[in-house]
Order: sequence, then C-alpha cells, then structure tokens
Amino acid sequence: MPESKQSILITGANGFVGSRLCRTFLDNGFNVIAGVRKNADLRQLRGLEVPFRYGDICIAESLGEMVAGVDYIVHNAGLVKAKSEEHFFEVNEQGTGNLFEAIIRRNPDARRVIYISSAAAAGPSQGGVARAEDDPPAPLTEYGRSKLAGERTALSYADKLNVLAVRPPAIYGPGDREILSFFLAASLRIKPYIGSTRRKMQLVYVDDLCRGVLLAVSARAESGRVYYIAENRAYMMKELIKILGKTCGKSAVPLYVPSPVFRLIASFSERIMKSLNLTPMLTVEKANELLASWEVSTSRAEKELGYTSQVPFEEGARETFRWYRTEGWL
Repeated sequence: MPESKQSILITGANGFVGSRLCRTFLDNGFNVIAGVRKNADLRQLRGLEVPFRYGDICIAESLGEMVAGVDYIVHNAGLVKAKSEEHFFEVNEQGTGNLFEAIIRRNPDARRVIYISSAAAAGPSQGGVARAEDDPPAPLTEYGRSKLAGERTALSYADKLNVLAVRPPAIYGPGDREILSFFLAASLRIKPYIGSTRRKMQLVYVDDLCRGVLLAVSARAESGRVYYIAENRAYMMKELIKILGKTCGKSAVPLYVPSPVFRLIASFSERIMKSLNLTPMLTVEKANELLASWEVSTSRAEKELGYTSQVPFEEGARETFRWYRTEGWL
C-alpha cells in the first residue's frame, strides 16, 4: 500500500481488465482515475467510486487533460478484435504513440507508465521451451503484430519516461467474454478437443494480472523492462478441458476437431463475417494462434517485481463459472 494517497490513471478502465485494475488499486489505497471514451459502456464500473476523465487514444488532442497531474499511468486501452489490420495498428500502435506524446507534453514527471502488452506480441512457444522476454518476437496474428508495435512504441520513450511493459497470456476471470465459449461448451456437456490435446497453454487469472501490475507500479525496476505475468505453470489442453468439466460438475462427450478442420471452419467464418462487414470472431490467424502452444517464463517477474501467481486454473475456473452462472451468462 502506498505511504500516501497516490493517483493512478487507468486507460480502458471500463473493460474487463481495466475495471479489475480499478478495483485492485482502490483496494490498495490509490486514488484511481478511470480513463474512458465519452461513449464507453460503463457497466463494469458500477459501484466503484472513481472519477472519469474522457479521452480517445485515436484523437491526440483529447488526451492532454486525461493524463495531466497523475502519479502513475496504466495504459490498458486497446483493441483485441478489429475489421482490418489498419484498425488494429491505428489503435494499438498509433494510439499508444498519441498517449505517450500527451504524457510528455502534460505530465513528463509521471513516476511510472505501465503498458499492458500481450503474449501475442511475442508469439507462441516452440519445442516445449517457455518463452522469455528477450526471445525474438514472432507474433502470429494482426492483433499480435499491432501489440508488438504498441509495445515498441511505449518502450521507445524509456529514456524520457519511466516505462515498463507487461505481457499477459490468455486472461480469464469473472466478466470475461473471450473464454466464455469454453465454459459454455462444458456446461453443455461437450469436451472440445481442438487440434493436439498435448499442446500447452499458460493463462493468468485476472486478479493475478492486476497484482502483477500493482507490483510493477512500485518496483525498483529499470525503465524499458518487459515482464510476463502469468500463472507459474502451463497446462496441456486435455488438462484444461478436464478441469473445466470438473468445475461445471457435469460429465461430457468429447468432440474432436482436427487442426485442418478447425482452420477450414475459421476460414469459412472469416469470409462470411467480412462479407457482412462484421468483425470476425474467428480468423485463420486466430485459429493458428489457438492451435499453438503458449508457455512463458515468469522468472523475471518473480525476481524483479516479487510476483508470484496465487490463483491456479482450477480455483480461477471455479470462481469464473460461479460468476457466469450468477450473472446468467450460462
């Protein structure tokens, strides 16, 4: 907990991760300011006593008042889905540049700026070896490439501002819609085995991620450092599916979808959605990402930030499933 009431701006505060970051920093004695767009859906911030500052990272002139006068900034705003590669880069790279330029102009003495990157920016693990922060990046998707560009933009200011980047893998927890489909399949008594059941996946429960960001804010870390924030182990896909079934308390029928079939489904889905001028949920690139192994090393975060994950997937899945049921999502 900070010695005195310190202020922190969280961009993208109305989303799944942003709203949980607000709660975490409020619980730890910070004066939290929610950075949101004027037309943002604020439902996930209900019940939180946080002032709003309005700005759009794609509109540079809207950001000065938003970033002014705060001690810390967590740049969490960004796109995870878009209709085009250009839109990804407009928000995740150019928007990041806009924000950092605003900080330079209006708040050059900010104590630290944290950029929320993604494991997708680095790409999947290879050969059963966990990825480390200094491994050459090889993102698979437009999203991953745009997040890498945003990360590089943020870190290019490391000689002018105190900047750190954190790379979470797949994030899950109450309020998340990205992993909901897996819980829905389990509740419908289906075990979705997509591609190899032996490939590995490392995740992070949203509150563990928020604890990692909290530690990063005050850590004695050198500007320009990057950290993986994740659970301290990876799971084979068959383990994850087994845990989901146990969490839902239902026996299930296995549904095997070979990799080529899954890619074909993704290709069909992508073409249909784009023909309707809709944002595709599943693309061929996303399919390749889902079919890969994702293992990361958290040793740097453990040594330099004092981070250790506290929520194993079985516990986090149980809490998430309970929330989905309570809120009527399942």
